[in-house]
Amino acid sequence: MRPALVALVILALPSALSAQETPQPPHDATVAEQDADVARRARAAFEAGVAHFEARRYRDAIHEFQVAAQLVPSADLWFNVARAHEELGEWEQAIEHYRRYLRDRVDPPDRAQVEGHIRELEERAEAARAARLTRPTTGTLTVRVDVEGATVRVGDREVGQSPIGDELSLDPGRHPLLVTREGYLPFRSEVAVEAGLRTAAYVDLQPETRYRAIEGERIFTWIAWGLSAASLGVAIGLGVEAGSRQGSDLDSAREWSAWSDAALGAAIGFGALGAILWFLEGRAVGTEVIPPPSE
Repeated sequence: MRPALVALVILALPSALSAQETPQPPHDATVAEQDADVARRARAAFEAGVAHFEARRYRDAIHEFQVAAQLVPSADLWFNVARAHEELGEWEQAIEHYRRYLRDRVDPPDRAQVEGHIRELEERAEAARAARLTRPTTGTLTVRVDVEGATVRVGDREVGQSPIGDELSLDPGRHPLLVTREGYLPFRSEVAVEAGLRTAAYVDLQPETRYRAIEGERIFTWIAWGLSAASLGVAIGLGVEAGSRQGSDLDSAREWSAWSDAALGAAIGFGALGAILWFLEGRAVGTEVIPPPSE
């Protein structure tokens, strides 16, 4: 049932008072003038309420109808307030004001119709209360990651590693999602969870591009150190021979000792050269991409 707005008949009463032919004392005239002003303000509020109602600004309409009712009480205004509450889906407030209308209206002609409508609204209100009691308070989130072994965090809680088989029960709202795995770029996002609904998040991890240096081969380094070792061996052999000749032939021993010293100097020189070549030949000559870990 969608009753039409009811006219505010009571607002016409002050004009009837002003049309009286019997003179009134000054005080009574002042009262009549004040009543007329109140009636004008009440009518203005009522007409503003009607305009708001027709424009579907029901909350504003309720306010204006209530202002009019405070100025000039009328049962018809409670009917209008009830209609506006009904349009807003506020069943209990609508029922209350329909009952005020039946209480304050003298012998309302539509009593049976309004009482039947009140019963319908009571059923709607009861259904709404039951729905609120059974309404879910959490939502569920399913996270699917294309790489196994990735760590999944929702908010400040680590929920496990992929694959995540169970649905996550979460409070309604936006939740930060972080998925990480060694060798892949971290995935960061937010998921919106609504009460009573299932939300799914699909994560495609991108491999992290990492590089490593390619060092040059140390060919000449090892040659220099080989020559150093050989020279050291020669120096030791010559030194031993020089020592064996000291007792029989001192000049020959000195000559062998000189050759041993020369070989030792060569060993030191080749060793130093090898150390220099170690750093020179060991420099990076290029880079290569490190492949991501195998699945």
